[in-house]
Amino acid sequence: MKDHKRFLVPRDLWDVGTIEAWLEEKAAQGWILERWGTWAKFERMKPISCRVRLAPRRRDGAEQEEADALCQDLGWRPACTAGGDYQVYYCFDPTAPDLYTDPESQAWAWGKLLGRILRWSLLAGLLELLWLFLQFDDLWMGSGRVVEKFLSGMWAVWLFAVCWAGESLWDVIRYVRGVARLRRRLAAGVSLEPGDPNKAVRRSLRHEAVTWSSVVLLVGFLIFVMAGRQEMPLSEAPGPLPYVDLETLDPEAAGLEMDIARYETFDGLLIQSRQVTQFRWQPSVSVWARLDRVVCAPLAEALYRERISTFLDAWPGAEVREVTDSRFDQAAVIDAGKNQFFAGRLGRIVLAERAEAGTDLTEHLDGFAAVLVEFQ
Repeated sequence: MKDHKRFLVPRDLWDVGTIEAWLEEKAAQGWILERWGTWAKFERMKPISCRVRLAPRRRDGAEQEEADALCQDLGWRPACTAGGDYQVYYCFDPTAPDLYTDPESQAWAWGKLLGRILRWSLLAGLLELLWLFLQFDDLWMGSGRVVEKFLSGMWAVWLFAVCWAGESLWDVIRYVRGVARLRRRLAAGVSLEPGDPNKAVRRSLRHEAVTWSSVVLLVGFLIFVMAGRQEMPLSEAPGPLPYVDLETLDPEAAGLEMDIARYETFDGLLIQSRQVTQFRWQPSVSVWARLDRVVCAPLAEALYRERISTFLDAWPGAEVREVTDSRFDQAAVIDAGKNQFFAGRLGRIVLAERAEAGTDLTEHLDGFAAVLVEFQ
């Protein structure tokens, strides 16, 4: 028979009446609290009827030792801390006096706890907001490719961050409100009333199930995202290839051996991408192309504009030439000297191609239009 066991605790630490009733119920079943946590550790003992009290813990260690000694003189045994703000006491003597003679004196102790909780809650809330702000640094700090990151799977991470931070802040608010409400009741002379411990534990169980289910879903989604990426040599890529090839753009350069020639694919929930990279150091020749099929046209339009913006960030002095052609919903050619860039959209398909091959991409609009049609 095990001498130790863990039990899921009620979540609402401010609902001390319910927690005290729960600990008394566990003592009657033969378990005494040894260490607090989401799953508290209990030690086996002889089933016994007892009283349990949660008292606000002193921050000063010497003061807490004096309080524990005084409680022991009154017949109350210190067990452990709960949540850092409370000290748990057990009393097995039915004739021993209670820790507090009346609700008013208890309200004074809870008033000091409330002030401490308010200070720490404010700090915790600011840190959580800062953490949330940093998760969206791409949006606030203009680091680029926000639309691409969103479509590629960051939406799930951002959603999880918002939900987690929102829940944490709501827990802080509920904790402060709960302690304030409890203090007002005590100051009005109303003693603590325990709720149903079983219902409280079931609420904790539901919360744990939702929390861990969301974590598992997020991890599973990230694994799905990683599994959706593939890379292979360009020579092994299945046709059709999603770009106007180097043989068309610059037949002379196409005969040179490339230092890099690879093909990458990504299949996600919101976007499916095909990317070609060809590069040679000397003489300098390169082609980069990416074709994206996006879940809806508005997001495709946002991605199209981001592709242009990203290129202009790298070559700020480049000349942008809008293309007026019925074969494209949107299209533009950007001239940055030897580097030229084409971006085009047709419905939900976005094609972007950069070429360093000494060619004018406006001469290859037929090829770009054919690629967009072929991948519809």
